[in-house]
Amino acid sequence: MFQFKQFTIHQDRTAMKVGTDGVLLGAWASITPNASRLLDIGTGTGLIALMLAQRFSKQSQDPKYCPPVLGGRAQRAEGVINTPNSHLNIDAIDIDQSSIEQATENIKNSPFAQYITTYHTSLQNHNPKEKYDAIVCNPPYFVASLKCPDASRTQARHTDSLSFDDLLLHSSRLLNDNGTLSVILPVIEGNQLIELAPKYGFSLTHLTEVHPTPTAPTKRLLLQFVMQNSQLNQSSLLISHSSLTIEISRHQYTPEYIALTRDFYLKM
Repeated sequence: MFQFKQFTIHQDRTAMKVGTDGVLLGAWASITPNASRLLDIGTGTGLIALMLAQRFSKQSQDPKYCPPVLGGRAQRAEGVINTPNSHLNIDAIDIDQSSIEQATENIKNSPFAQYITTYHTSLQNHNPKEKYDAIVCNPPYFVASLKCPDASRTQARHTDSLSFDDLLLHSSRLLNDNGTLSVILPVIEGNQLIELAPKYGFSLTHLTEVHPTPTAPTKRLLLQFVMQNSQLNQSSLLISHSSLTIEISRHQYTPEYIALTRDFYLKM
């Protein structure tokens, strides 16, 4: 069990446990105030969907609330009115039966159940009635590494069930114009996704390099893409490039990491 400030994650029946990657993505992903339909791909425990719902709930209660922005400037579409929607719909999908059952329970027992609907399905087979304003995914990224004897964990960690091509192809199918795709990946795999993205109509708009400590090399890339056929002003498509360091030393977190995650971690 993992206790956050406003919800609890039980994870005894899901292959992928709560980790820094998921928390980073859930806190970092830029969701415009007028977004009303979101998709969490490979929801696992339901963590990212719950984090997005908590952020929406806070913004609804306090229209002046603005989450931390890395890189010094927010990415806003020209003409967007910066006021929150009165309602949000988050669809959370997972191909693993045990994971979706646990996610459903975690969401049901949270204060944010009204915002989230879970589906036991793959991205490839997901066919909602309406498209999404934003998609968030902590995707599998192991391609040719040794596979774990646990079939569920292998499915969650390896690209056999969701290749980068499939992720981009079906995200473009499911997104509205101006829709965004936000992911977190290791450096090599993140660069592979960046190279593939234009083939499926995406432009990279925001990249954050994540360092474990000040002297450590980049370990993860937080990436946000937007559909290239959007009507956004070209100046808003310039890449915002920033960096984030997690710890100064063991369990001594940096001010920027605290600012990004303090609404979620119980002891932050």
